Amino acid sequence: MLPLRIFPHLLLVAGFSVVASSSVAQPSNKANWKLANRFTTDSLRPFVYSTTLTPGFINKTDVFWYSWRDANGVKFWKVDPKARKKTPLFDSAKMASQLSETLKKPYDTTNLPITVITFDEKNADIIRFTIEQTRLEYNLKTEELKNLGRATPTTTPRPPGAGQGGGGGQGGGFQGINRDFRNYSPDRKVFSYAMEHNLYYVEVKDGKELEPIQLTKDGAKDYSFGSRQDQEEQIQQFQQQQQDQQQEGGGTQTQGGGVLNAEKRVRANVTWSKDSKRFYVSRGDSRKVKDLFLVNSLTEPRPSLLTYKYAMPGEADVTQMELFAFDPEKKVLNKLPLEKYKDQRFMNIHWQDTTSDALRLVRRDRLQRNLEFLEIDLKSNAIKVLLAEKVENAFLETQSVRYIKPGGDFIWFSERTGWGHFYLYGNDGTYKNPITSGAFRASEIVDVDEKMGMAWFRGVGREPNENPYYRHLYSIKLDGKDLRLMDPGDADHGTILSTSKKYAVDTCSRTDMPPCFALVDDSGKMLMKLEEMDISRLTEAGWRMPETFKVKASDGVTDIYGNIWKPSDFDAKKKYPIIANVYPGPQTESVSATFSATATNQRLAQLGFIVIQIGNRGGNPARSNAYHSYGYYNLRDYGLADKKAGIEQLAARFPWIDIDRVGIFGHSGGGFMTAAALMLPPYNDFFKVGVSSAGNHDNNIYNQNWSEQHHGLRETSGNVGTRTGGTGTGTGGTRPPEETFDPGFNYDPFLEMLRLQQEQEALQGQGTGQGGQRGGRGQG
Repeated sequence: MLPLRIFPHLLLVAGFSVVASSSVAQPSNKANWKLANRFTTDSLRPFVYSTTLTPGFINKTDVFWYSWRDANGVKFWKVDPKARKKTPLFDSAKMASQLSETLKKPYDTTNLPITVITFDEKNADIIRFTIEQTRLEYNLKTEELKNLGRATPTTTPRPPGAGQGGGGGQGGGFQGINRDFRNYSPDRKVFSYAMEHNLYYVEVKDGKELEPIQLTKDGAKDYSFGSRQDQEEQIQQFQQQQQDQQQEGGGTQTQGGGVLNAEKRVRANVTWSKDSKRFYVSRGDSRKVKDLFLVNSLTEPRPSLLTYKYAMPGEADVTQMELFAFDPEKKVLNKLPLEKYKDQRFMNIHWQDTTSDALRLVRRDRLQRNLEFLEIDLKSNAIKVLLAEKVENAFLETQSVRYIKPGGDFIWFSERTGWGHFYLYGNDGTYKNPITSGAFRASEIVDVDEKMGMAWFRGVGREPNENPYYRHLYSIKLDGKDLRLMDPGDADHGTILSTSKKYAVDTCSRTDMPPCFALVDDSGKMLMKLEEMDISRLTEAGWRMPETFKVKASDGVTDIYGNIWKPSDFDAKKKYPIIANVYPGPQTESVSATFSATATNQRLAQLGFIVIQIGNRGGNPARSNAYHSYGYYNLRDYGLADKKAGIEQLAARFPWIDIDRVGIFGHSGGGFMTAAALMLPPYNDFFKVGVSSAGNHDNNIYNQNWSEQHHGLRETSGNVGTRTGGTGTGTGGTRPPEETFDPGFNYDPFLEMLRLQQEQEALQGQGTGQGGQRGGRGQG
């Protein structure tokens, strides 16, 4: 048996190799571990130079600087777009010499350790940077270097009561969490905090804190104004300090002789208005939500039990949200009368910069099919609905409201036409016009200029004959006219606007094209090539560029996109087993659109496989709403038909793919998809082997909010009990304890497969979270 690797991706590789070699009755190619080890991330890193270019615009002008590393070392450049001129920011040889003399340490001209540069606001010829905690100033004109002394370390304010302690000041009580518990108003004249789940308000006069005013008295565990994270960090730090001091023989005393001071005050998540008069704060009531339990078998000296609130799909008791606003005249906290939808939630709560007398927010129902954008008058509690949205058999995706100017018109995102677009509304909710429209998705507002009457946004799927996931930057007038493409080219573009918006730095790449960077104007015309990633040493090492493909979904109409990795010693006369690295969505199909020299799939291919990423309907919100919502009411197997159809088309297109040796693996949702592929006909005869890692195999016991949002409430079973036969073999990995995936996700399907006498290898990994991090918690 090949040795199992202890980190997630290579664990999958090794597990796959074991199962494939022992269970698939096909001609076996010996795994080429020697070649695979040449293409690890660590092995390739010395051959990978700069992959990104981040312009630093100087003092609110269009002139910018950047650093770039290639086979010749690191260079620092200054670009003047108006003059179409690119020049060295400074003489690197002179800089290295001066640094060596000033800091009494040799510095290499090709590898100057300068990462962050700031320009003097009054004199752009003066730059400042820090090297090894020494602050330095350099005059670009006179080439004079000054040592400004030791950099001041960042410190966290110490809460009262956490003083130095006696005995020479070496000790000190518990210092609290890493941030101040005081949540100050913008003018810093008042602050709030939480203690024992309740909310407090404190005024500050002449630098002194007045007596706290207790605003609430009904706080309780799971019904608290305090941050759960802050409270847990406090407890953990307090317990750790106790243990450390006991081990040093100090009992519960500080090193300085003082008694431990466990600060009970924690930061409250209040949001102040710009005028410092009011704040709002939300509170969730989870007291009726059922508990879930996990046992961590690796804690010392004995296993420990983790108990936490966890609502599951369809359960009656879920967290109930409340919203409060502070009344500055009466100095009381008022609960806002926002009740409408059962089990509703609030989003995008915000003040307008021009007033603190009204609060705006989005109110949505439990299944996220209905929402209202509303304003509540905090003096009268009168509610005005500015706009409302509704959808069936899908959920309403939202983005934060974007105002053209304070107190002015706002931009609203909606998929009401079946495509994501932006719409212009008056401040009072009066509909004006669509800003973007058409059979493409406008995905992100980058900038808005009220004087110019313009917006800049990223969009996908608009340009013909391109992968619909490639991003582009566009400009458009707020009345929806004069749309302009600012970064043409068949690639993904992460273009960055200049200060005046007359220019942009076009950053583009594809899975099969290294990143390149250029200066363009607002019409998309290229003014100057800046850089292109150097892959010369990669190719010299035998590294092989991935390839892209397009196939049809199982409906024979919808285009599906993917990527292929081949072994570096690929021989078109041979036949190779094919492995699909999958993720079903619906947040993403996990099909890369940009370049990566160190992709894990690259190494896996070296073992002697064709490795692919392939999309599926229902997998990605970046296309139409119909495409994205394809899996609604069927999160179990909605993507498998497209995966199977796509692989069959690839095998018909490329004779070197062995259609009789098809594997599948994935993590999280990909692990769920893998297990479904091995359980459900006809897929369990098509996929001969699979590796499932941390899969959410039964969405009936997954997170209530996520499952109901993406699935609805019709499902009666997940993977469990669905397997009726087949020849596929599976390896599954689960990694409790972590709060996102309950162990039942893995145990239930394993038991079902064992009951049906299917060959099964279960790898139970303790002490890592869903993301594979040691001792971590799930990321959701």
